[in-house]
Amino acid sequence: MMNERAVSEVIGFALVFGLVVSTVAIVSIVGFDELEDTRDQEELNNAERAFDVLADNMADIHGEGAPSRATEMNLQSARLQVGQPITINVTGVNQTGSLVPGPRFTSQPIVYASGDARLVYSGGAVFRTQDGNGLLVNDPPFLIDSGRVVIPVVQLQNEGSVTSTSGSTVRIRAENTQRQPIRGFAESPTRYKRIIINITAPSPRSGLWMDYLQSQDGVDCEQPRPDNLRCTIKNPESIYVSWTLINYEFES
Repeated sequence: MMNERAVSEVIGFALVFGLVVSTVAIVSIVGFDELEDTRDQEELNNAERAFDVLADNMADIHGEGAPSRATEMNLQSARLQVGQPITINVTGVNQTGSLVPGPRFTSQPIVYASGDARLVYSGGAVFRTQDGNGLLVNDPPFLIDSGRVVIPVVQLQNEGSVTSTSGSTVRIRAENTQRQPIRGFAESPTRYKRIIINITAPSPRSGLWMDYLQSQDGVDCEQPRPDNLRCTIKNPESIYVSWTLINYEFES
């Protein structure tokens, strides 16, 4: 009788011990996954705040004419890299219907990459994308309202030897190389009956550009391709298109 009781106690202990070990293992696995997700999300939020600072510093250059600015960023487990180029072109249509093409600008965005999440500084704006979706964190410096069209084109060019870096605190050094109005696109009143803006950017950022521009007064947009956007502004009363070339590099 005593042997049966001892066996039962051993079996009971083994079952309880096994249950405890299993529970701890499950909690550890799930808990670590949740901790990693929380850590990654916090890193991304911190990076977004750093990109707010980057956008402000870049605005000092293209908006105020500052000669240079530097922005520090802690990458932790992410990467900072030169992004896929985008192009911006502004074209006028005069009163006879003839096209007056403006220059075509190609820009190299600054990209923070962590997993499938991206923060992108491009064209004076900050984008955040993940899982094929995205949002516009900081608007571009355009002004389109009541017939006024002000388009400061911010062209970024990587001039350093490093195009991708990770694992440390990195300084983004940016320098004002050229800043000037575009000839023929600084008029009030204007000779144009339409202004056409063409932007080619990777999806989903092309769609975010479209959402932003269509929200402006008097702008109609279409998207011929997922990476291409064409917007038309009718009967502009005044237009001012400027161009700022900003050279940047990554310094560890």
